[in-house]
Amino acid sequence: MHVRARPPAAVLYGALLVHTLVSAANYLFAKRALMEIPALPLGLLRFAGASLLLIVLLRRARPKGQRMPPREWRKRLLFLSLIGVPVNQGLFLTGLQLSTATHAALLYTLTPLFVLLLAQALHREFPGWRTALGAALALGGTVYVLLQRGLDVSGGPLIGDLVLFVAVIAWTVYTVEGRDVVGKLGALPTIAWTIIGGTLLYLPLGLGALLVPAYRADIARASPAAWWGVVYLIVMTSVVAYLLWSWALAHLAAVRVAVFNNLQPLATALMAQVFLGERVTAGFFAAAAVVIAGVLIAQWRSADAAEEALLESPAKS
Repeated sequence: MHVRARPPAAVLYGALLVHTLVSAANYLFAKRALMEIPALPLGLLRFAGASLLLIVLLRRARPKGQRMPPREWRKRLLFLSLIGVPVNQGLFLTGLQLSTATHAALLYTLTPLFVLLLAQALHREFPGWRTALGAALALGGTVYVLLQRGLDVSGGPLIGDLVLFVAVIAWTVYTVEGRDVVGKLGALPTIAWTIIGGTLLYLPLGLGALLVPAYRADIARASPAAWWGVVYLIVMTSVVAYLLWSWALAHLAAVRVAVFNNLQPLATALMAQVFLGERVTAGFFAAAAVVIAGVLIAQWRSADAAEEALLESPAKS
């Protein structure tokens, strides 16, 4: 029996570093596009473009007759489509429009921690003192960052952070609920079917937004830089980041791969300061260090195959 050789460690971890940069830049390109294109129509452009690309990939990867989802999995896929696209990504774009790329990246760092906590809650297990301590640290650092906005909920940035927080919870639910589906149907078909289905569910919001004259005018006036942001969301986030993540997961434990997500807030913060002019304070870096330490403490423990599988999820789209 032929055994596939594992690539050198330098190649694997190099790919993960590239994935980190691609994913970190996702927040910047999305924010740049949102400066000129409102969130709802941007979502329609992004999801429709991603659906077309995934249809092409699905046609190449699956033989004719296996390109539609199995009947017994359609209800589950419909739920994942709803939670993954209109809820998670709809809220992500809406929250990012009001908040900053740096804060969005930091909030999504909580995903592996929430996945672990939700999975243990579903199994009615106490998470353990190390996980509890890590959760407290991570949430404490996040609360500190949010409080820097002030407690005035009428302010856009704080509302944006809170919307992003709900988006992270939605992504957590998608990750946990989608684990069995991905294991049974495969990563590419699951992602393709959920994004295509989610795009159809998103159509009323997206097409409804196009009925607003001001939104149509914003799209018509969008600069090339904004459209490059749309292209990045479709191609780099949906295809390149996904392929790098999946390839690394084929050769490394999911916990090791997930740890690299914790580098994204720092990479995003540095790039946002340079390219978007976002002001990043020493307090943010200190809070980010606390959040990352908390997530690492919660993750860095012996995990059996089932627990590791809970951390396996495709790149954020």
